[in-house]
Amino acid sequence: MAMEGEADEQAASPVASPSVVESSELVVAEPAVAEPREPNPYIAPPVRRAGDLTVEAPPRTRGDVFGGRLRSHVEGALSKGSPRVWVGPQVPGFVPLMEETAELFLLDRVGDEFMAFYRDPYGASSCGLGGDENCHYFVRAYDVEGNERWRVSLHELLSASTYLEVQDIRWADGTLYFNEACQSYSSGAGGKCSALVAYDPATSTVRWRTRSLVSNGEFLVHGDYIVTGYGFTNERDYIYVVRRGDGKIMQKLSVPKAAERFVLTDDGLLEVTVYPGTRHLFALRGWDGAKPRLEKVERPKATGRG
Repeated sequence: MAMEGEADEQAASPVASPSVVESSELVVAEPAVAEPREPNPYIAPPVRRAGDLTVEAPPRTRGDVFGGRLRSHVEGALSKGSPRVWVGPQVPGFVPLMEETAELFLLDRVGDEFMAFYRDPYGASSCGLGGDENCHYFVRAYDVEGNERWRVSLHELLSASTYLEVQDIRWADGTLYFNEACQSYSSGAGGKCSALVAYDPATSTVRWRTRSLVSNGEFLVHGDYIVTGYGFTNERDYIYVVRRGDGKIMQKLSVPKAAERFVLTDDGLLEVTVYPGTRHLFALRGWDGAKPRLEKVERPKATGRG
């Protein structure tokens, strides 16, 4: 559609025809030069190495190896000098593989953000294999364009400088949850270990910390609650339901062996894997209210065909 005044202007402008062109010189247009493109920080090179860690794109497939209590995206021994390989999600090019002497250990994408978790190998600087010093841990959060959103030196938030280690960490709804688990038997730390902790990066404050012996190994954030467990050799084993708002323990359930993994099934049940691989099913009751409960349910028995 012509703008106001455009029609008059077009009518008054003479249109040149070939007969009135005064020069027959052929003008050759210069080839267009493409503007240099900025490198895409999301694209990672085929192979990256830092410290003893190798990260490939696409990543290697995780092997059928028992990983212990640590939730990890890395396979290999945890000591300095031992080769480790990345078996987690593809690492964007803007995510560094090291923070000081700590190596990338976990990478979770939560919405439009990445949470990168770094752990110091034994013998690298802060901790030694068989020692009681806490290793150094770092967390960095990035948006999908590679901008750093926040960072924290997680070891500075632990309640003691010895006998503790982070065995799982989750980023959800603006809060960072992690456990300061016992490195070994709780007696080594006088029973003061394996609390679950909530940290707010926006205010740089610890929002709450549960009592001890509540969380070691993996845990699950679901709705307004966290399902976690504590157990160890020759110690009692339990599952806990913890309220995310204030860290209050809403339920405590005894299990025969230590819980290793929590997975929500397609039909809305909670599958709990306990050592050495036995699976139990629980229904989530009252999860959308103030009184959540886990109730044990039996697996349906297979029926024969006849």
